[in-house]
Amino acid sequence: MDSCPDREITNVSPSASQARGLFHSAADLQLARSKRESEPIRGALARLEKSEEDPLARAQLAAMRGQFHDDAQAGHAAAAALADADFGPAALEDLAGLKRALGWLSLIAMLRDHPAWQPAWRDRVNHVRAWLDEGRQPPDAEGELWRGALQLAAGALLDNDEAIEQGAAVYRRAVDEIIHPEGYLKGIADTADAPARFEAQLSGACALVLLAEMAGLLGLDLWFYDSRAVSVITAVTYTHYYYFFPEKWRWETGLTRARTMAAVRREGAFLEMVNRRRPPQGIEALFTEQRPLFCAHGGGLTTLTHGLMPEKKRRWRLW
Repeated sequence: MDSCPDREITNVSPSASQARGLFHSAADLQLARSKRESEPIRGALARLEKSEEDPLARAQLAAMRGQFHDDAQAGHAAAAALADADFGPAALEDLAGLKRALGWLSLIAMLRDHPAWQPAWRDRVNHVRAWLDEGRQPPDAEGELWRGALQLAAGALLDNDEAIEQGAAVYRRAVDEIIHPEGYLKGIADTADAPARFEAQLSGACALVLLAEMAGLLGLDLWFYDSRAVSVITAVTYTHYYYFFPEKWRWETGLTRARTMAAVRREGAFLEMVNRRRPPQGIEALFTEQRPLFCAHGGGLTTLTHGLMPEKKRRWRLW
């Protein structure tokens, strides 16, 4: 494992102590700072220093360096990347564009308390919201889940309760109608012999978890929303099982461990959030293979922000 550059955190400024994002709180970062010499935080900090070719990934890591280390220069670098970011209407027409737009909105959220904040960024979020409100049909069922996540993200940034509820409604509808009791996502994973069905299942589960985590930070509990004993954890557990046993996957032939490992490496950062909230049995083995987990559109460097379990509050007793 690469060694992490020695950065001492002393006299953390108010901006750093209040830093937050769409998917993590200031308390999450403070917990990671307090355990910076232990795993998995040490490995996540090494990942934080690695370079990225993709502009969104590079900006995401810069913003996190700015927050975690109270590094103003890194924050300015992340802010500068927004000037060239394309998440306007034309970029939202396909699934990849929806995902990247969510990544850019999460970057804006990380810069809300930074001196480089610009009011024009709020206008860009409003444009995304306006496009979503036009009611255009998503590319497919998978795209509908990511549209919901983007809607809730825009609502969180704009303090717009209507947009937040629209995103939450997509989540509830997915639990009610899309997650099969076995765990596969109907209309997403169950197209027999279509290519990349495991990747589509993973992507849909990712969108749902991001919705739940964003809502939770806004005080809206979706994690425990269920219907007919089905919840988001049903879909995650199904996905997690086939990560280890791809030969049993019935929706397409030829799924391999190499493919499931690569898919989780690309888009499995949300599993750190799941582990905190409602961990599937045996997820430690996946973390041994995959940590530190990072996805620029799927929660960021979640091994840093979610890799530790917060201490449970002790209940006061008279005796």
